[in-house]
Amino acid sequence: MKRTIKKALSVIRTPLVQLGQVYYQAKGSKFECNTCNHKTNSFKSNSWHQYSVCPNCTSNVRQRLLAASLQYLEAFRIDTIISDKRVLHFAPEPPIRKLIKGKARDYKTADFFAEGYAYDHIDYNLDISSMQTVPNESFDCVIACDVLEHVPDHIGGIREVYRILSKGGYCIFTVPQKDFLKITFEDQTVTDPDERERIYGQRDHLRIYGDDFVDMMQAAGFDVTAVDEHYFEEKLRTRHVLAPPVLSKHPLATNYRKVFFGKKL
Repeated sequence: MKRTIKKALSVIRTPLVQLGQVYYQAKGSKFECNTCNHKTNSFKSNSWHQYSVCPNCTSNVRQRLLAASLQYLEAFRIDTIISDKRVLHFAPEPPIRKLIKGKARDYKTADFFAEGYAYDHIDYNLDISSMQTVPNESFDCVIACDVLEHVPDHIGGIREVYRILSKGGYCIFTVPQKDFLKITFEDQTVTDPDERERIYGQRDHLRIYGDDFVDMMQAAGFDVTAVDEHYFEEKLRTRHVLAPPVLSKHPLATNYRKVFFGKKL
């Protein structure tokens, strides 16, 4: 019954959305999602940030910041680091998957299957910190957005990504970071999910990252660029909502998102 109702609502919603897009195309809109090109005068909110979620594709700030990097930054343009490349995408989020899948020469997805989660469109069941089945230099780009905070041996994960990348290839990471935290905090003795949520912000997180994440990547051998909203003109930052319009008061919120590009020299 619920599925029938959901399908009926979708049938009704689609022409309404299309009509709205015709209106915004003619009259202009305040915002435009740069992952799905949806135009609107208002974004939705989630439990962490107000007015930061695309009402069409549900992309959030970190996804649009990554998309903007691929669209506007010369060093990281999609035609440079994705097009005609071998790409491995961990825990692929639909807005980013749709953006890059058709560009890559060979696009593969991976995740480490865990009980209680659903895994659609996943090619490989892989622990990012132990990828013995993946030969050296198998990929030209590895993407793992908000993955490493779930991985017990996250340093091993960064090293493994470096190993399977070709020379000159790129990794793309995002991680949740507590505002103004210098050193990443983790306590391996904390195993209770409720306590992890209190300390790290989510029940299945194992740490909260600080500014030293760049150091971790550099220690693995990467040349690192940490892209934030200030890499873009104010007009683009506002139109694509590349930063939270309202800073969250939650002590563990990532108000200042970054996308970390690592090049294997």
